[in-house]
Amino acid sequence: GWVDRIVTPFCHDGGMNSAATLFNTQSVNHRFELQPKHHLIRRLELPSGEYLSTIPRPKKPEDDLLASWWKSYLTGKASPTNQAATGSLKITELFCGPGGLAQGVKQACHELGYSFDSLAAVDTDGDAANIYQLNHGTNYPTDASITDLVHYKTKGEGDKFQFAGQPKIVSQVFANQIAGTNLLLAGPPCQGHSNLNNKTRRNDPRNELYLTVPALAIAADIPGVIIENVTAVVHDHSGVVKKTKQLFENAGYTVTTGVLKASKLGWPQTRGRFFMVARKDTAPTPIPEVAAGLEREPLGVLWAIEDLIGREHDDFLDRRPKESADTIKRLQWFTDHPGALDLPNSERPDCHKNGTTYTSCYGRMDSAKPAPTLTTGFMTPGRGRFIHPTEARVLTPREAARIQGFPDTYQWVLPGAPRPKIQLIAKWLGDAVPMPLGYAATLSLLGPGPLPF
Repeated sequence: GWVDRIVTPFCHDGGMNSAATLFNTQSVNHRFELQPKHHLIRRLELPSGEYLSTIPRPKKPEDDLLASWWKSYLTGKASPTNQAATGSLKITELFCGPGGLAQGVKQACHELGYSFDSLAAVDTDGDAANIYQLNHGTNYPTDASITDLVHYKTKGEGDKFQFAGQPKIVSQVFANQIAGTNLLLAGPPCQGHSNLNNKTRRNDPRNELYLTVPALAIAADIPGVIIENVTAVVHDHSGVVKKTKQLFENAGYTVTTGVLKASKLGWPQTRGRFFMVARKDTAPTPIPEVAAGLEREPLGVLWAIEDLIGREHDDFLDRRPKESADTIKRLQWFTDHPGALDLPNSERPDCHKNGTTYTSCYGRMDSAKPAPTLTTGFMTPGRGRFIHPTEARVLTPREAARIQGFPDTYQWVLPGAPRPKIQLIAKWLGDAVPMPLGYAATLSLLGPGPLPF
């Protein structure tokens, strides 16, 4: 079984004082070492071996060394690197959005010593695909629909559900661009599965887009796949998760599935996502083992954004939305009642008084606890617990980006183009996958070692 987490100080041979935090499971361990003068080191142990990455020693290290590690990453002061060359990942991503999943995968690559080579990014939101290219160096961003790029038919039911013939890539241009891909990423549209969707939940035709992922993987002979979606995807009426898993297994892949929750990994947000990891040459490390190996108590939301309070910066990501007089009045109530987390019914609009099922609306975040799941409405206090933990305002896009795991160096404006509307930025951020989740899924995929080419 798994061993409980151990926190222990130790000294290197030769008298060099250092502190370390060790997290143990049967197959995944990671340890942080603080050298007196030079580096903060992360030793990551996977079934395939130990991987060593470093950042410059922080001037004021936090007691929690993982927090120091993440803060360096978030602020853009230093991105963790591994000097060893482990291998190369050639990546294609479907439903890519602005690149949240890729950001977590890239972070894992940097710490494991892999190069991150983005061949293609596909999303019908062409602006998002271009932002993805700007940050991940993609060779071929496209706003084409995946249904126009790959053709497939299925047959059978249950454990006999399979493709009726070999799936085919329709576009030769696309086929040429993704040649050599050994890792396919995908985040199929989640609105059809979301618990916030009261119209077509569980029975939405968009849910079937899940099946395009194994279709492309098999058509292009891609050995590694990571798919993420909302946790409710497992309740889809058509059974897209079971169907997708069966399609992979019938094609020779081994599949692991599970929910990864950001706060369980220590991140200051409660967001969880369902992941499916498939690998053709060997079995990936089970997602529950990776989650157990990285598990720790979560940081509070204020840890991620406290240094942004009072920030005066000519950057549209630091802007606040224009608020109505009623909203300003409700926010002012929190100024007059420091420490309060919930707006009383007397101050709420009628639709949010007694009887509402959305009790967190007009709520303030608890500074010592992780933020709730950010949605696309995080800049509207009536749509969730999105009021800043210490100030009478909602989050700025910059603060939301931090909570979602995007570093301050992430670029949201294309060179020479008008900056995106703030509502679009809010949508991109609300739909994104927090960095630690993509990071953990990548450890599952690469735990056994490099993917074949």
